[in-house]
Amino acid sequence: MTPAVRLEDVQVAVGGRVLLEVPRLAIESGERVAIIGPNGAGKSTLLRLIGALVEARRGRVEVLGRSIAPGGEADGGHVRQPLSPQERRALRCDTGLLLQGLHLVPRLSARENALIGALGRLRGAKALRSWYRWYPQDLVAEAEAALAALGLADRNGTRVDRLSGGERQKVALARLQLQRPRLLLVDEPTSALDPAATREVCAALCAVAAAPGRTLLTVVHDPELLPVLASRVIGMAEGQVRWDRPLADVTQSRLQALYERNRARVAK
Repeated sequence: MTPAVRLEDVQVAVGGRVLLEVPRLAIESGERVAIIGPNGAGKSTLLRLIGALVEARRGRVEVLGRSIAPGGEADGGHVRQPLSPQERRALRCDTGLLLQGLHLVPRLSARENALIGALGRLRGAKALRSWYRWYPQDLVAEAEAALAALGLADRNGTRVDRLSGGERQKVALARLQLQRPRLLLVDEPTSALDPAATREVCAALCAVAAAPGRTLLTVVHDPELLPVLASRVIGMAEGQVRWDRPLADVTQSRLQALYERNRARVAK
């Protein structure tokens, strides 16, 4: 089976500064993987690379069976071609992104923000009508059901700029549920949330990721969340993967060493 994500000899750089170097990494379909490490470790860069939001300077990047490396680079004796607009659209539909900014539309209701997730599923006249915020009734019902399952049944018509941080996170999760992606890329889903909201959002994320064959890759800032969100953990520092282990092998001493190495580097 083709991995959901495969990287080989990848480097991401801005100007002369290397942000990420990954010799080899594969994530199988259906896995739940967490990325952890200190600030500046390259965690978000890795997530954005897989989400086709940044480009590799070199290397092989395959996501859901599609090569997203820049065109023109040699690959096994062949010349890669960049993704066509249709291929890029298909990849966007199959990849669900939940970044720290959430990227909700503040003036729209919770229901309308959730419905945005379904835009890639619409075709023809239905897609055209969505420009005027006219959605098929079955999709409206699906959005309301997704919000209700997240405890937001009474917030359907509320503008998201009037919701709490935890409620906004749940709306973003409902949007992912409507999108039905094969790959979920989530960047620190519980940052700035209180403990109660953190538990609720983690449970909701796991529910969204529970569909068969759906792959979850999460940047985690709190090691205590690892058992909730992942069965495999990638430790990163200084733009590199330092270790890649099953959750059962991730000890407190291993985590401590990952962060202490970074503190020693910063202190120099």
